[in-house]
Amino acid sequence: MNNLLLKLLFGAIIISFWSCTKSSGTDDPLPDNTLLGQLNIPEKFKFETTGELNLEISDSDEGAYYYIYANENILNQQEITYVDDEGNSITEEVPIADHYNTIELGVLRVVSGKAKACISVPTNVNRLLLKKYYQGAYISAYTSELSGNRPENLTFNGSSLKTKNFNKISTKNASLANDILWCVNGNGQLFTVNPEDMTTVRKRDLAEGTWTVAMDYQNHQFYTIGRNKPYKLYRYDVDVDNDYSVSAPTIINSALGFGGPRLEYANDEGFLYFSNKDYIYKMNPSDGSVLETFNIDNGLNNTSGGDIAKGEDGNWYMSTFGGLYALTFNEGSDEVNAERKSADNLPYTPTSLCIDSKQTPDIWVADNFTPSSLYVMDTQTGGYDTRDPNNELGINDLTKTPLSYENVGDSDNDGCPDDIDEYPNDPEICLKTVTPTKYGWGSLAFEDLWPYKGDYDFNDLVVNYRYTMMLNLDNKAVKMEARFWIKHVKGASFNNGFGIQFDNLLPSQIESVAGYDIRSDYISLQANGLEENQEKAVVIVFDQSQNYRNETSKADPNYNELTVMIRFTEPLDLDEIGTSPFNPFLIADGERSREIHLPDYPITSLGKNNAEPGPTNLDVDGNYKSPKGLPWAIAIAHEFKYTKEKVEIIEGYNHFAKWAESGGELYTDWYKDNSGYRNDSKLDK
Repeated sequence: MNNLLLKLLFGAIIISFWSCTKSSGTDDPLPDNTLLGQLNIPEKFKFETTGELNLEISDSDEGAYYYIYANENILNQQEITYVDDEGNSITEEVPIADHYNTIELGVLRVVSGKAKACISVPTNVNRLLLKKYYQGAYISAYTSELSGNRPENLTFNGSSLKTKNFNKISTKNASLANDILWCVNGNGQLFTVNPEDMTTVRKRDLAEGTWTVAMDYQNHQFYTIGRNKPYKLYRYDVDVDNDYSVSAPTIINSALGFGGPRLEYANDEGFLYFSNKDYIYKMNPSDGSVLETFNIDNGLNNTSGGDIAKGEDGNWYMSTFGGLYALTFNEGSDEVNAERKSADNLPYTPTSLCIDSKQTPDIWVADNFTPSSLYVMDTQTGGYDTRDPNNELGINDLTKTPLSYENVGDSDNDGCPDDIDEYPNDPEICLKTVTPTKYGWGSLAFEDLWPYKGDYDFNDLVVNYRYTMMLNLDNKAVKMEARFWIKHVKGASFNNGFGIQFDNLLPSQIESVAGYDIRSDYISLQANGLEENQEKAVVIVFDQSQNYRNETSKADPNYNELTVMIRFTEPLDLDEIGTSPFNPFLIADGERSREIHLPDYPITSLGKNNAEPGPTNLDVDGNYKSPKGLPWAIAIAHEFKYTKEKVEIIEGYNHFAKWAESGGELYTDWYKDNSGYRNDSKLDK
């Protein structure tokens, strides 16, 4: 065999080995005959689900605070009467924050008449909801409509927004829970949980086990329904001046005739509401008689378990084993409409639902295990954090008693009162912005065969992210918390690394980086934790993805979750830093120069583009897009449910193709679990 033939054969073997044994893709010649390769992608489309929004708020009320929410729909208006600056009584309708259709993006303070933020906003968001807090009261307003284009500049004049005195609870710390949670179970055990530290206090046992509890916190009493026939309705009195001691029960109805699983006391109405399956009873709490019966429409995709609750804004919500729903009682009708709010079926079965009384409410639910965990949920996406009470008891239902504090202090003496301060024990920081949500995750999904064609399942590496900018009173970032969940690495045999380049920042602007996981000598770090020999600030989060092969269904700080803390040399304006997901990149199989970025993002100083032309090199120009405009990496403003191995993303997400071919104009929320959006048989797990 001559030398030329040997060289050709050796080259073919190397290409075959690279494409078949090291990853899940194949090194096919052009043209691209994959399903994704048949799409007609607009030339400038970058497959972005979020984009940069430069928000500037003008307001003459110096020191006013603005809570910022991304909003998809206006659902509620409230008529309110107040006295203006001239002493005139004014009645008008104002928008009220529907916390179950919003994503909290942060809180800013008016300084010298301005509050500015450079934030990342999902492209499916059509406006912002701004909630102004000034002199102890709130008012909400919507911004003008956003276009689908990013980056975008948005201005808002809040000087005409004069705060009105809403009925509210003055809380010791608005960023923490300010309720006592009351928990019951089928064994008749009753206990309270302090959500700030998960400490529990056992109370007297109930007359019998129960699946339900509902609190009349104005009259300091709660109701339960016995778990066994004939289903007695009980009332218990709570002595708030005596460590919340509980009285012996009063039997309101000795044979109610129905029981479990959902019960709520509407404090603004004075009625009990019971629900099971797809119906709701309105009840007289004095005798348990049924006053009205309502039927829930077919909006529930699961009618088992869960609970019902009424928020402080007057809106109703329901949890079932299928997730979280908003309920609308149709006036003059016995029909109730259910609209699903959680984007996914939850990985646990909620037995309860409680809406807390913080200034920015959260949802609390419990699972049906013993011992039970509590979950504090992000109200838009169903993203959640787990909280474990310090006992071994089960929770079949929960409710709350709001706590109020007459004197709101400033624990860290930073000039930011505790009812606003997101970090009440840190004098450096007070405010924050967060992406994508305070409990939810965004996702980064990679194909690792660049510059060769992959299989477009985008599961070679899936990393979830959540960024929190920690701000001082001047809205400047002092430090940043970047949390990463290494969710999936089994789509490839490569041992990949992962990093973030901050394209707007120099290494000298970073004082320190901590929390990364570096185990290889191909990564060299400076003393401050940044990567060496970089023109821009580059943080390597981890260098060996295969260390995380024992994948779990939730982030585990002891195994697959990394919290990287970045401190800036001096406080920075948000627009100096840029917006998430910044410039993330994969390092392929320990080869430091082989970086894979999002479409049209630049390489780092240590990266190298493969500009050698050939039939299998699909990115000669180095913009991380194939000749058909296809990417090797995508960022999703939601936790990504990746497809099975060798199943293209287009097969798992039914509207991905329409979104891509429209240049992002159609189905901007293609990644959600709305009806008809996903092909679950094609998705992993």
